[in-house]
Amino acid sequence: MSKKAFKFIGIVLVMTFVLSAFAGSGVSAAESITNLYDNSKAQMGIPNTSSRDGALSNNPHYFASNLIEVKAGDVITMGPCNVGQGHYLSAYNASGTAVAKVSYANCTQVDVIQGDAVIVKWTVPSNVTSIRMATAQMYYDCTVITVNQEFKKDDYFAEMDKQKINIDFLRPIKATGTLVNLFPKSDKTYAGRVDASNKEVASANYRSSDYIAVKPGDVLYFGAAVSTQGYHLALQDENKKGTVTINSTYMVEYDDIGRGYAIYSYRIRPGTAYVRVVAATGVYDDGIQLVTLNQPFLGEDYRKMFNITLTDNSSNKSPLNGLKGLFMGDSISYGAGDTLSYLHTGRAWAGRIEDATGLKTTNASVSGAKASFLAGDDSAKWLFNQYKEYSDEKFDLIVMHGGVNDARHNRPIGTISESTSEGDLVKNIGTYVGGLQWLFHNIKETFPEAKLFFIANHRLDGHATGQAKNMGPYFDMAKQLCEKYEVVFIDLYNNKELNDKLQTTTTKYLPDTLHLNAEGYGIITPYIISALEAEMKTEETTTPEETTTAVPDVTTVPEGETTTETPDGSKQGGCGSYAGTGFAVVAIISLAGSMLARKKK
Repeated sequence: MSKKAFKFIGIVLVMTFVLSAFAGSGVSAAESITNLYDNSKAQMGIPNTSSRDGALSNNPHYFASNLIEVKAGDVITMGPCNVGQGHYLSAYNASGTAVAKVSYANCTQVDVIQGDAVIVKWTVPSNVTSIRMATAQMYYDCTVITVNQEFKKDDYFAEMDKQKINIDFLRPIKATGTLVNLFPKSDKTYAGRVDASNKEVASANYRSSDYIAVKPGDVLYFGAAVSTQGYHLALQDENKKGTVTINSTYMVEYDDIGRGYAIYSYRIRPGTAYVRVVAATGVYDDGIQLVTLNQPFLGEDYRKMFNITLTDNSSNKSPLNGLKGLFMGDSISYGAGDTLSYLHTGRAWAGRIEDATGLKTTNASVSGAKASFLAGDDSAKWLFNQYKEYSDEKFDLIVMHGGVNDARHNRPIGTISESTSEGDLVKNIGTYVGGLQWLFHNIKETFPEAKLFFIANHRLDGHATGQAKNMGPYFDMAKQLCEKYEVVFIDLYNNKELNDKLQTTTTKYLPDTLHLNAEGYGIITPYIISALEAEMKTEETTTPEETTTAVPDVTTVPEGETTTETPDGSKQGGCGSYAGTGFAVVAIISLAGSMLARKKK
């Protein structure tokens, strides 16, 4: 090799080294994570939201982290965090006064660890000098908090493995061996639920297991379960004294079973020696409630164990087939009087619509929900809050239902505001139509591509509470609001044929004069399907055909542009990117080669 050739190769190597230095050391995040969460200093409870020096708020669902010093512009990455968790961070200024309460809405999601357990990041504002995290208690020893070190799922798993912390409840592992069901049909179960004090409360809607012995760190897996159920576990200490109840907010959705049901995992907290699982009566009666200890199972394993075959909608001709729909509403939309059965007919009209049409449904309805909201109300039972957990998802249609509880509680109907200012609209949420208008305004902004529907409830002629017998004025105003916001109004209230079939003056299909039974849902569901299909069929036929444009083989980068996008949308190039370094090295080698060729010539 000539000296000149050797010299050019040397230049290539030097320049490659320089570019590599700019691109980064190549050490993975998992190897370089500096976790600022100190488990030895974490305390059960929520960080004080008025002063960093104040006593913790007493809450058994959370652990408060150690105090972490930060500065403006720092990026805090943390996880696992449950999407539905109340808040993640309490932030304080230099004087120790709380100046921010950070929730999921204030953060950017970085990655999904498992189900609704996510990694998020938050940028520190100018008035914050320290933070404390509220980590869900099931993550008491496996939380990671970093400053200016973004990490993702694989980095998190590597860090936990390095620390030898068992986080199997966050890993999608297939079941192995024979599953042992700790909640079989048995004389030892209780026909009802148990509360946090282990008091048994008779209920036709729930079934409670016998005592299941556990120890801290064990992982419980169970299904079939629905997220909207009040709670799923009651925990006891070594004396079988109740300590706390656990709902889906404080667990991890481990896998999907189908038909709106899921498998949840929960890691047993310190101080717990026994649990009692609370299941839906319909699922228990079907004989398909499965609870295992340290034996993960997936939906496929569950269905195989109970010989369950999901409905095949591949040939379904409904215009709803394959679309995604979000359902919101109160106990009637939720199905409080329904069997909540997995095998049979449960899950209100949303589940029946899914079975009949192939629409993929999410039922976010909550018993007791109202469209209006007044000081002192339970925010979990405000219709407006039901979509927030799903705000990052995409839906083809959203079906809202509300007004029964507003009428039953004599809430003022209100008037439609002409203002488009959020400051003006939020002032009217104490009225029925004001609450609906606030909901419609935000739903349209959050899901701009979804088709919106509103269901005016069927008549309740046998129910004497409040204005339940006279909901007409409520729904008349709702209809006007729907016209203003281009929401499809499904009027069951004035549908005489339907109300005659439901015999609304009797208890045949409304046993308590308010909630539909399974037969009642069978009557009402076809009317809702007809309305949805008619509208979505219209949408389908009026949507212009997409045109396909051939993509050229060579992409021209505009002058001055330093980055391009890969086919999956991720960025290439730029400082700190190996992709950019690779491109530069190839360019240098090509240049050097051409120079050598010219010299040779």
